[in-house]
Amino acid sequence: MSDKLYIRFCFCLGLLLCYQSGISQITKDSLFLQHLIGKEQYYDAITFSNQLERKYPISIQSKLQLAYQKGFAFYSLKQLDSASVYFSKVPSESPFFPKSQFWAGLSDSYLRDFTKAEKHFKATNSKDSLNRSLQTFELAGLALLQRNQQRFDSLQKHLDPNLYALQKQQANYLLYREDILKQQKKSGFKAGLLSAIIPGAGKIYAGGQLGQGISAFLQNTILGLQAYEGLRKDGVGSPRFIIYGSLFSLFYIGNIWGSALSVKIKRQEFNEKIDEQILFDMHIPLRTLFN
Repeated sequence: MSDKLYIRFCFCLGLLLCYQSGISQITKDSLFLQHLIGKEQYYDAITFSNQLERKYPISIQSKLQLAYQKGFAFYSLKQLDSASVYFSKVPSESPFFPKSQFWAGLSDSYLRDFTKAEKHFKATNSKDSLNRSLQTFELAGLALLQRNQQRFDSLQKHLDPNLYALQKQQANYLLYREDILKQQKKSGFKAGLLSAIIPGAGKIYAGGQLGQGISAFLQNTILGLQAYEGLRKDGVGSPRFIIYGSLFSLFYIGNIWGSALSVKIKRQEFNEKIDEQILFDMHIPLRTLFN
């Protein structure tokens, strides 16, 4: 072999070894990152991802799926703003793109940015039957969060009742829908009116507060009877009538106002609780299908 050929051979062999070494290191880095996430060491995974971003060009970062892995680490730490940002960076040609859009949509749903959430859910690959079913399911959950009954009913017709991974959550959606309708029908005006007719009745109507309702009824009844006795025995100008009449008026009006306010407070408490349940059910299938 001539010297020139030998030099060329050595040069090519050196390039090949360097390339193989590089590929091997990339594989090791990828496996180690997945190991950190698998062990739920999310802070370490984010730190290591930052190091890999400085170490490798964009093309290698894409192969490592850094954007998805980093987004998942942030989501697991409940840092939802950052999770949404990194899930959104996953390119459309990536095999991780559909599930990254689902996770981004769920992150934005928790953040109550429903416009962005809907955009992410709709960006998923609807040509795949499973993704299409999951897309419809997540959009239906989003409609419940927005209290858009008409939109939910339209989407609910297209939910797949035979998809085992979604059966329980779809059944829960229907229960949430009924509970939301019942809560929305309750009126502060009606609660106040009931308490004006029967003190305490508005509190029972507002949220099943039987104890508070009975207590309010007894307080108003006792004060009312004392005021009536003062009026009957001592007249309008008597101290007894003035004191008990004033207390009765105060408690009576306060009970009416409190009953109307109870509807608003109970509705707020209900909305927070039902939203938490809806988001939980939106989350479960993603964990089941993508992990």
